[in-house]
This record gives sequence, structure tokens and C-alpha cells, in this order.
Amino acid sequence: MIALALRFTSLAALAGTFLLPTTGTTRAQPEPTFRATCGELRAALKSLAGKEGELITIEVEGPLGMVKAGAGLTYLGLCQAPDPQVLCVTYDSNGRKAGERVVVSGSWEQVGTDHVKLDPCLHFLPGEPAR
Repeated sequence: MIALALRFTSLAALAGTFLLPTTGTTRAQPEPTFRATCGELRAALKSLAGKEGELITIEVEGPLGMVKAGAGLTYLGLCQAPDPQVLCVTYDSNGRKAGERVVVSGSWEQVGTDHVKLDPCLHFLPGEPAR
């Protein structure tokens, strides 16, 4: 019985070595591949060619053009043509309003040449850390 307990203790310690973050902080999603403003987005997206279907996160900074809530989700829209438009699918608007400058960070999905969906997506003010 003692040998079995020692094995579980050793396995737990080993799992902790690989699974627990070593920095003391955790992130809700992987580090973004890039951060771009609306005007820089089209050029930055070219670096993702051929990576469709992979888990890639990106950050985009720009003014909110839309804030809509419904059915338990909140949709934040930013960037206007001729730049690709970005839809951030999140759970709470945190009081965001159209016209406010924000950073959205999320899992990238290209929807045609002029639209990007970030789902799931986090949002924060420029200068604030991502949560």
C-alpha cells in the first residue's frame, strides 16, 4: 500500500513539473502570433497563409464600430473597409461602447479575404495587459 501511495505521489510531482506554469501567471489563450492595427492587419494576415485550421491567436487594435449582445454572447466589431473587418465573439461587453479604441485578442479564423473572426476572444483597452 505504501509503495502505491509513493507511486501516486511521484506521478503527481511529475505531472506538476510539466503541467503547471513556471512563471506564476497563466493566460487564457496562447501568446498572439502578432499584434496589428486595423491598417496593418491585411499585411499581417499574409503571414498566416496556409495555417488555416491551426490554433493561432492574434491581437488587433482599433475603434469599435459595433457592440451587440444576445443569447449569452457579445459581438464586438472593429475595423472598416478597406481594412479587413474583425468580429470578436466574447461573453461580456464590460461596458464597451462604439467608438472606443480597444485591443481584441483571440483564436483566428479567416472568413473570406475581408473578414476575420476571433472566437473565443478577449478584449481590453490599449496599454492594459490581456487577461
